[in-house]
Amino acid sequence: MIDAFLTLRPVAPEDEPFLRELRAQVDIERLGLCQWSPDSADLARKILHQQFDAHRAHYKAVKSGWDTKDCIIELNQRPVGRFIVTQDSRMVYLADIAVHPAFRSQGLGEAVIESTKNECLESKRVLHLHVDPTNPAAEFYLKLGFRAIERSPTHVLMEWVPPSLLDKTKVYGPG
Repeated sequence: MIDAFLTLRPVAPEDEPFLRELRAQVDIERLGLCQWSPDSADLARKILHQQFDAHRAHYKAVKSGWDTKDCIIELNQRPVGRFIVTQDSRMVYLADIAVHPAFRSQGLGEAVIESTKNECLESKRVLHLHVDPTNPAAEFYLKLGFRAIERSPTHVLMEWVPPSLLDKTKVYGPG
C-alpha cells in the first residue's frame, strides 16, 4: 500500500493555471458544456474564462472582512482541489470545495470536510454551506451529517452543528 499525504496550503499566485483548469472542469460539468458541439469550442472557452473571472471576483468579495482560509488541496504534494472557508467566533462557512474529477471518489473532499467539522467541534462553532439544489453534492453533504435549513430556487443552505451545541442552536429541519 502506498502512503498518501493530504495537505492544505494557502493559494499562491502561481496556482492560477491549476485553479483555472479546476474551475473549468467544475463548470464544464455544471453547465453541460461537455455536450456542446465542437463548433462551439470558442464560445465554451469564453464562457469558462468569464466564469473563472466571476468566481475570482466573488471570492475576493466573500473573503474581505472575514477570517478566511483559501487553500489548495494537495495529495502527495500535487494540487488536486481547492478549499475556501470564512469564519468568525460563532460560525465557519464553507465557501467552496472542489476536487479535480481525476481525484474524486477517493475520500479527499470528505477528509477535508471532516477535518473542518473537527475544528468546529473543538471551537464550538456551527458549519454552514450553500449548494445548488441540483448539485449531487447535496446528497454527499447530507451523508456527512449536514441538514438543510433553508431552500430557495437557486440554493440550499445547509448546516452541521456540533453535538455539544444541539440544545443551544436552533436547527431547522428540511423544509
